[in-house]
Amino acid sequence: MEILGSILGLLPCLWDRTKTQVDYVRHLEENLKSLRIEKEKLMELRNDLLRKVEDAEERHMKRTERVVGWLKRVDVMITEVDGILSQGEQQIQNTCLGRCHKNCWSTYKLGKEVITKLKALPTLISEGNFNEDVLADLLPQPIVDPIPMDVPVGMDLLFKRAWSFIQDDAVHIIGIYGMGGVGKSTLLANINNMLAETSHEFDFVIWVVVSSNPNVGTIQDKIAKKLRFPKDTWSRNEQQEKAGEIFRVLSKKRFLLLLDDLWDPLFDLQQVGIPPLQCNSKIIITTRLEDVCGGMGADKWIKVDCLGEQNAWELFKQKVGDEALYSHPEIEDQAKLVAKECGGLPIALITVGRAMASKKTINEWSYTLRVLQEFAWEFPKMEDKVLHLLRYSYDGLGGEMTKACFRYLSLFPEDYNFDKQKVIYIWMAEGFLRDGSLYMATQEGHHIIGELKRACLLEAESDECDIFRMHDVVRDMALSICSKDQNDKYLVQDWHRLIGPPPIPKWEIAKLISLPYNKIEQLEGEPNCENLLTLVLASNFLRKIANDFFQYMPSLKVLDLSRNRELQELPKSLFKLTSLQILDLSRTGITELSPKFKKLQKLKFLGLSGTPLKVIPPQLLSSLSNLEQLELDDSSLSDTSINELLDELESFKNLKHLKLTVKSKITLEKLSTSEKLYQITYGLDIMRYRGSSSLQLKNNNVLQRLTINNCDDVEEVTVCWTRNDISRKVCFRDLSKVRIHKCKLLKDVTFLMALPNIRLLWIENCPSMENIIGVGGGGASMVSGTINAFACLETLILQWLPALKYICNHALPFPRLTLLRVRKCPELKRLPFDSNYDARKLTIRGDREWWDGLEWDDEAVPATLNPCFRPRNY
Repeated sequence: MEILGSILGLLPCLWDRTKTQVDYVRHLEENLKSLRIEKEKLMELRNDLLRKVEDAEERHMKRTERVVGWLKRVDVMITEVDGILSQGEQQIQNTCLGRCHKNCWSTYKLGKEVITKLKALPTLISEGNFNEDVLADLLPQPIVDPIPMDVPVGMDLLFKRAWSFIQDDAVHIIGIYGMGGVGKSTLLANINNMLAETSHEFDFVIWVVVSSNPNVGTIQDKIAKKLRFPKDTWSRNEQQEKAGEIFRVLSKKRFLLLLDDLWDPLFDLQQVGIPPLQCNSKIIITTRLEDVCGGMGADKWIKVDCLGEQNAWELFKQKVGDEALYSHPEIEDQAKLVAKECGGLPIALITVGRAMASKKTINEWSYTLRVLQEFAWEFPKMEDKVLHLLRYSYDGLGGEMTKACFRYLSLFPEDYNFDKQKVIYIWMAEGFLRDGSLYMATQEGHHIIGELKRACLLEAESDECDIFRMHDVVRDMALSICSKDQNDKYLVQDWHRLIGPPPIPKWEIAKLISLPYNKIEQLEGEPNCENLLTLVLASNFLRKIANDFFQYMPSLKVLDLSRNRELQELPKSLFKLTSLQILDLSRTGITELSPKFKKLQKLKFLGLSGTPLKVIPPQLLSSLSNLEQLELDDSSLSDTSINELLDELESFKNLKHLKLTVKSKITLEKLSTSEKLYQITYGLDIMRYRGSSSLQLKNNNVLQRLTINNCDDVEEVTVCWTRNDISRKVCFRDLSKVRIHKCKLLKDVTFLMALPNIRLLWIENCPSMENIIGVGGGGASMVSGTINAFACLETLILQWLPALKYICNHALPFPRLTLLRVRKCPELKRLPFDSNYDARKLTIRGDREWWDGLEWDDEAVPATLNPCFRPRNY
C-alpha cells in the first residue's frame, strides 16, 4: 500500500510535467508568434536607444559600459531568436493538420526553447529602459583642442624661439606682440597645435580669446568649459565663486594658458581665478601693445614682424593660386609688385591674394596695383578685412592729441625715415603738443612716439633709435581715416608720377598738402591757401617756383622742399611766410641764403644738410632769434666759414640742436672746447680733416651720429677721456651710428670699444685698415673690462677693405647683431664667433666665394652660421 501511495503521489507531478511538455508541442505556433512580437519590441527599444546614444556621441560623449553590455546581449538574443523562429517556421511546414508532428522530440525541444526566450525577453527589455544620465559619459577631455589653420609661412624661427621658452622652467610668462594682422594668433595657434601632436607635461592647455573689451565672466566660462565644470551648477555661481572653482582646480595642475588678443596691460588674472604660476605652469599672451607684455610681467618677449620679401611672395602665391598667376605671361611680374604693396603684412597678403585669385587679365592686375599705390582703402575688402583690423590699435590710443600726431605722419611718403627730433618740432609747429618749454614739448613728443611704437603703429630698429618708420599698410589706414575726416582736409599724392601740381581748387581747401616723390618741375600761379598749415614737396624735380607762389599762404608753418637738387633759387614770396616755423632745404641746390631770411622770425627748424652752400652771410642765422635746430652736416661750407659760424652760434640763446661739418683740427678743437655748442651737437661730420695724423674725439653724450669721411691724413682715431667719464664709465652715451669712409691711412677703429651704444657701424673704402679692433690703443684701454664692446651693435657693414684681416682677434658675443654685410674684403678669413654664439637672429650677406673660403678653429661654428648666410645677390 505504501508503494501504491507513493506512486499515486507522483502522478500529479508527472501529469503536470507531461502536460507542460505537451503544451510545448501543442502551442508551438502560438508561442512563436508571441516570440516574434517580443523580439520586435526588443528591436524597437534597441533602435531608440541607439539613436539617443549616437546623438550623445555627436556631442563628444561616450556610451557607458552598461549600455555597451546590454547592446551586446541584445544582439546575441536577436540572433538566437531569429534562429528559433526560422526553425519554427520549418517545423510548422512539416506538420500535418490534425495529426501529430513527425518528429515529436525535435518539436518538443524547439517548443521548450521558445518558452525559455519568451521568459528571458521581458527581462532584457526591462534592463534596456535606461535613464538619460546613464546612456553616455563625457569623453575624457583632450589636453589640447587643435585649432584649424593653414600651414604658417615664414614663422619657423619665431616658433623655435617660443618653443624654447616653453621648455625653459625659468620662463613663466611669454609675451608675443606686433601690429594687427601680422600673425601673432597664427603663431599661437601653431604652438597650440604642436602641443596637440607632441608629448608634454601640461594637464591642461587652455585657449581664450580676450579681445579689447575683456569680460571676466566670459573668460571664466571659456575656462570652465575646458575644465568640464557641470553647466547647471556653474551657471548659478557668482563671479567670485567661479574664480574660486577655477583656482581650486588649476592650483593643483600644470597648465598652459593661451590668452589671445589681450589689450589691458593690467589685466587681473586673479580676478578670473588663475593661481600664481607654480609647478612649471605657463601663460602665453598675444597683444598689439608692447605695454601689455610689461604690465603682465612677461619673462620673455617675442616681436612678430612682417614677412620678408621671399616669404611674403610665397604666402601671396598660395592665396592667388597658379590658375590666375600663370594665366598671362606678364601677370607674375605684376603680381610681385602687388604683393610688395602689402608690405609683408600677412593679413593684407591674404586678403589681396584671395581677391586676385579670379583675376586673369593683365589689365585687372595693373589696375589693382594702381589702386593699392594711390587709394588702398578703396580696394575691395581692404577696408573691412585689413584697415578695420588695424584701426583698433588707432582707436585704443591715449587721446586725441596722440591720434592727431599719428594722422599727421601719413603726410610723409611710404618708407619714409622719420627723424624723431624733426618730427617733434613739426608737431610743435602744428600745435599738437601742449604749450610750454622746449624741454617739456620734447618730452611729450618722445612720449607720444613711444606710445605709437608700443602700439605697433610705428617701427624702429630699437627703443633708443632716433629714426622710425610707418608701415605702408598702417599709413593706408591713417590716410583712410583722414579721407573721411572733414576737419583734417588732407591732400596726399605721393609716388603718383605727377609732372605738375594738382589743380589749384584742391590746394585752396586743404590744410595739409603732401606731394613728395613725384616729377613736379615747376610751381606756377598764386594759390589762395589761407588755411594751409603744412606743405611737403620733397623729392621732386623742382627747378623753379614762381615768385608769388607763396603770396597767399599766411598760415603756413611747415614747408619741406628737401631733395630737389635742381632748385637753386628761392621765390621772393617765401620770405613773406611770417608764420613759418619749419623750413627744410636739405639736399637742394641752394648756393646762397638771402638776407631776407631775417624776416622768418618764427623759424625754429632750418635744414641745410647736403647743400652746396659756400658762404652764409654774417649775422644772418643769429638774427633768427627763435631758431632751435640747425642742420648743416654734409656741408660744402669752407673751413673758414665754419669757424666764423661757430663764433656766431655762440650767441644763440635758443639753439638746442646742431648738426655740423668740421674740416680741420683747429675747427674740431674749437667746437669741442665750446661748452655751449659741443653739448648740443647731435650730428657731426668730420670731412677732409687736415692738420694732424691723429683725430682725437672728446666725449659728447648727446651726439647721435658720427661720420668720418675723406680724411686722408688720419692714421688713428682716439677718445679723449675726462676723469668724470672714467669714473662714470660713460662715453658717447647716445652715439648709435658711426660711418667711416675713404680714410686711406686708418688701420683700425679700436676707439669704438669705448663707445657702448653703437647700433650701426659702416666702414668702407679704407685701403690700409687691417683690423676693426686692434690690440690696445684708441683710448679703450682706459676702461678695459668695463664695457662690453659692441653689446648694442645691430648692423655691421664692411665694404672695399682690401687689407682687412680681422674684425677682432678673439670671439665677441654680439648679442644684438642682426646683419653682417661683407663685400670686397678678400683677406678677411676669420669671423669673431665661437660655438656658443646664438645666431638665430643673424643674417650674413656676402659673396659665395668669400664665404666658402673662410677658416674656422671650431668646426661647430660654420654649422651654426651656415643657415644665416645669404649670397650677396640673394
